Amino acid sequence: MLKTRILTALVAIPLLWLIVCYLPAPLFTGFICAVAAVALFEYFEMALPDHPAERGLGVGGGILVAAAVVSGQPQVLGAGLALVSILGLVLPLVRTTDPLGATQRLGLSLLGVLYFGFLTGHIVLLRAGDDGWRWVLFTVFTAMGSDSGGYFAGRAFGRHKLAPTVSPSKTVEGGVGAIAGAMVIAVLAKLIILPVLGLREAMALGAAVSVLAQLGDLCESALKRAFGAKDSGWIIPGHGGILDRLDSLLFPIVFAYYYAALPRF
Repeated sequence: MLKTRILTALVAIPLLWLIVCYLPAPLFTGFICAVAAVALFEYFEMALPDHPAERGLGVGGGILVAAAVVSGQPQVLGAGLALVSILGLVLPLVRTTDPLGATQRLGLSLLGVLYFGFLTGHIVLLRAGDDGWRWVLFTVFTAMGSDSGGYFAGRAFGRHKLAPTVSPSKTVEGGVGAIAGAMVIAVLAKLIILPVLGLREAMALGAAVSVLAQLGDLCESALKRAFGAKDSGWIIPGHGGILDRLDSLLFPIVFAYYYAALPRF
């Protein structure tokens, strides 16, 4: 398992660098929308396996919302969210005799659309900003540092369970190691990729990214446990599906986008 993770990382890190730094904006946008589409498919396969109509609506609606987010136009985003909400509310009226079940499925659909459609689009927004590619790489590499720090610290020192009902393998010691690993990578990324950051600022951002990455991972673990799934998919060797990689990236990416957009005093 560890060997597969390392080999995957050795391929993924240079490829990620090339994609973020050099892929033209339209192609990068299309790539992220494709990632969002796969994530939505994986989510709805877990959440609504026996309801193809709602599943199709959820995947299509999520892609629409992701496209609306990357457009950067509030009116387009509002129209996309409104359309998904209206169709989601109308569909149960014509397809079900179980209003309670339909309402529960609507909640799951809207959760998926917002989680993996709305949030994923922020990757494009972050890259499109000032020093955008630098912020994307800083955030992604810091989140990866958090994941690696947590993995090795948990294996070496893990004793106390962090969230046993959601993710039995996570430990408090691993969580602390994740924060330490993220802070180390954040400082290195500041020196190499994003020198505009101060040292203390980079360390604080590293800690924030780690906490958000761990929360995202726990949220996805809770969803998989609720749906009775071990992994969201199989597309990434040693890591599971796209959701199993996005879970620790989405919260930090959204945070980084709004943080980078704040005026500097």
